[in-house]
Amino acid sequence: MNRGSLSLRLLVCAFLAVGCGGGGGTHEGDDADDGGDTVGDTGADADADGDADADGDADADGDADADGDADADGDADADADADCTAPLVRCGADCVDVSNNTAHCGTCDNPCGTGEACVSGVCGGSAVCDPGYVDCGGGDCRDVSADPENCGSCDHGCDDLQFCADGSCICRPGLTGCGGDCVDILTDPANCGACGSPCGDVCVDGGCTTEAACELTVCDGACVDTEFDAQNCGDCGEPCDVDQLCLEGQCWDYEPAVGCTSCADCTSCGREICCDIASYGVSCVDSEVTCP
Repeated sequence: MNRGSLSLRLLVCAFLAVGCGGGGGTHEGDDADDGGDTVGDTGADADADGDADADGDADADGDADADGDADADGDADADADADCTAPLVRCGADCVDVSNNTAHCGTCDNPCGTGEACVSGVCGGSAVCDPGYVDCGGGDCRDVSADPENCGSCDHGCDDLQFCADGSCICRPGLTGCGGDCVDILTDPANCGACGSPCGDVCVDGGCTTEAACELTVCDGACVDTEFDAQNCGDCGEPCDVDQLCLEGQCWDYEPAVGCTSCADCTSCGREICCDIASYGVSCVDSEVTCP
């Protein structure tokens, strides 16, 4: 082989070696990039998955707040709608006879001192009242579970459009609480059929219509029965007091008949007549007319 041929071959090999080395360098660079991708992906995974933040178990689940058993279930409030048997008063979740209960004497959450007995609703009192009645002073015995003038405790009176149930003042039967007021949504032109639903004419049976559709008496846009409407008793604008019922167009005093589940065997009313009135229960009515 001559010197020229040898030199040519050496030159070719040198060229090829550089080419092969460059190819290897390129491959290693790809590996570095791929590796960088791997690291980048791993870092992204930590953020993308973001288990601590995205799942946010402590906040998103929010068991304590979302479940909110104490408030959302509102057991104490929801159960408060249940009826206690007269003369029991609802104290929290319990129905209590406040005439003899040392933890709730005369009213809820009024405990007697150590060794003191609760008698007739008075700590250390005397037995001046029949069982179930509370002495509201001078032997004035009252059923504070249902007495609208002494509701839940002595001298705590309800509003005229309320009555007393379980020792709490609530809207009278047939009335609905709308914005803090007790109204009859079947007749009230400001709340005709539902709270906040005004009627520009006459409200009859919860519908807004004309005066011609009312077969009773129209009082300021309300179609009412003045024979039994406590707000318009006997005539428009003649309301009964809180301790009265409207019977045959007249207001008559009433009070619960303690210990009576029916009028058949009730002896609590004395000279008053015993009436089993829907929603009011067995009551003694100081009336000269028949029961509604």
